[in-house]
Amino acid sequence: MRRETKDRIAVSRSRNLALAAVFAALYAALVIGFAPISNLPIQVRVADVLMPLAILFGWPVILGLGIGTVVGNFAADSITGFPSGSLGLDIAGGSLVNLFAGLLAWKIGQRRWRIGNRNASWFTATLVETALISVVVGGYLSPVFSIPLDLSILGILAGEVVAINIGGFALLNITGRARSLDLFRSWGLQIYETDRDQ
Repeated sequence: MRRETKDRIAVSRSRNLALAAVFAALYAALVIGFAPISNLPIQVRVADVLMPLAILFGWPVILGLGIGTVVGNFAADSITGFPSGSLGLDIAGGSLVNLFAGLLAWKIGQRRWRIGNRNASWFTATLVETALISVVVGGYLSPVFSIPLDLSILGILAGEVVAINIGGFALLNITGRARSLDLFRSWGLQIYETDRDQ
């Protein structure tokens, strides 16, 4: 009996590790693939459509997105000629803000906030991700590119609304459907969800 529990924990850990690796690779590939629009003062970071999925999958996705940001920012910044003196700032700042934004979204997304019959927790979580990333990334890109702080934040905000609040929220709702969740569970993945309308 004790061995079965150890085996289940080992399988769960290996699946979580695999999920983190998949998200890290996918995030990095999207940042690199869309490098010209992923890391400048005005950007639409297509990879950020993955950010809201932290609400459903928790820590593996949060860690994967943080690691993917390190790899993606390093490669994309090198491709696009990001100021080399600020490369470390973008790698550290981008990965830390993604980790924190994913964690906050995960925690907020588990709440049971409702507006009428609708789950408001997920939408609130994506708004928090967008606001946090816009302020932090816009804040450090302002001196890097010598542009006014408000313009830098607005440049990031516009892209994050497209990536997280439109694309990411749509992806979250598709992934969060009962049939999709059942499929992920059949693969042995842990799903964090609220009581939402399907």
